[in-house]
Amino acid sequence: MATQVDAINTEVGLPSTGSSSSPPLATAAAAVVAEPTIVAPLQLLPQLNKQDKVCRFLISKLQGGKGYANNDFRIDFLQSKHGLYDIAETAFRLAQKEKLTNDQIYSHLWQLSFNGKVYRNGWRRPKYPDSDEWSRPANESDIDAGEPRLFSSLETPLKESQKGKFGGESASFEFVLESIMDATSAGPLKVKYPHVRKVESQISTKVEDDWLTPSQKVDCNQLRDKWVTFYNGNNGWKRVKRCADRSFIRAKPTQPMWSSEELQIMGLLINADCKFKKCWTNIMQYAFLDRTEGGCSMRWYQLKKEDYRLVHIGRKLSNTGRISLAKRLAKSMMSVKLEQEPKREPHTYENADESFFREFAARDMAYEDC
Repeated sequence: MATQVDAINTEVGLPSTGSSSSPPLATAAAAVVAEPTIVAPLQLLPQLNKQDKVCRFLISKLQGGKGYANNDFRIDFLQSKHGLYDIAETAFRLAQKEKLTNDQIYSHLWQLSFNGKVYRNGWRRPKYPDSDEWSRPANESDIDAGEPRLFSSLETPLKESQKGKFGGESASFEFVLESIMDATSAGPLKVKYPHVRKVESQISTKVEDDWLTPSQKVDCNQLRDKWVTFYNGNNGWKRVKRCADRSFIRAKPTQPMWSSEELQIMGLLINADCKFKKCWTNIMQYAFLDRTEGGCSMRWYQLKKEDYRLVHIGRKLSNTGRISLAKRLAKSMMSVKLEQEPKREPHTYENADESFFREFAARDMAYEDC
C-alpha cells in the first residue's frame, strides 16, 4: 500500500511517505507536476507538528475536458498550514496526472464553494511573474496563492461533513471533510502533507443495486413516497387565462427541467446498451428521487433519438466502464437528493420587486385560504 501511495504522491508533485532521504519539495501552492517545461522553486514543505490537526478530505467526481477520473481520492492537509486553495491545486494536479486536462490552474477563471460561501479565482493577478505582490488587496471572495483561505482562519470553523464544490472550464470536482484528527493518529510523523491516496472503487460493472446499503434503500423509498404525494397534490401554481379576479390558481406541480448530470447518467446507460426497466429498478430510481418512473421513461426514449446528445457521453469508455461511471454519478446525486425534502411552491409573484405584482400574489393566496 505504501508503494502505491508513494507513486500517487510522486506523480502529482508531492513527496513520498516512506523515504526520509528524499530532498525537500515545494509547498502545495508551489509544487507542480513533473513536466520538462515547468520549473518550480524549491521550498520546505510544512513539517508535521504533534499538536497540529490533520484534515482529511474526500475528492469525488473529478472531471476534466477529457472525462472523469477512474477513482476518488483522499487527501490529508494540515489545518494550520493549508487552506481551500491547496485543495483546488492538489486536485487540479491529480486531474493533470489522470490526463483529464492539459490546462494549468490559472488557465481559466474558476470558483470554489465551501460551507455556503463562494470564493473566486482569477480576478486579481501577481504584479510580476513569481511575485508576491498582487494587483490589488484580496477581498472577501478572492482565493489564490496569495490568499489561500487557510483552514485555521475561515469564518466558520471546520466541522466534519462540511461540503464543497470546485467548478471551472478546465476541471471540476466535489469534496467533503471526512474527519479532523490529531497528527499522531493520522499516520507516521515523517509523512509530508498534502498526502494523497486513491480510493479504490467498490462499485461493480453490472446493472445491479449492489452500490446501495439497505438503509439507503429505505431512506430513498421513504423520500420518493413523499415526492409522489407532493406531485399528486395542489402544491404548485398555474396561470389563469381570461380571469379578472385571479392571476394564478393552485395546481399540481410540474417536475423540474432535466439537469445535465441526470442526462449524463441516462446517456451512459443508453450507450452501454442497457434496458430502461432494469436501469430504473437498480440505479435511476435511487438517483432521481424527485422524478416518476413514467417521466423518466419518456425522457429515456426521447434521449435515445437525440444522437447529438449521446455521441460524446462516455465515448472513450467500454460498456462496463460506462455502467460503473453511471453508478458512481448516481451515488453522488443520491446523497444530494436525500437532503432535499419536497416543499410547497411559493406564489410566482410573492417575492417580486414591484408592489403591484405582490398585490396579485396576496389576492390569489387569499382566494386559496377561503
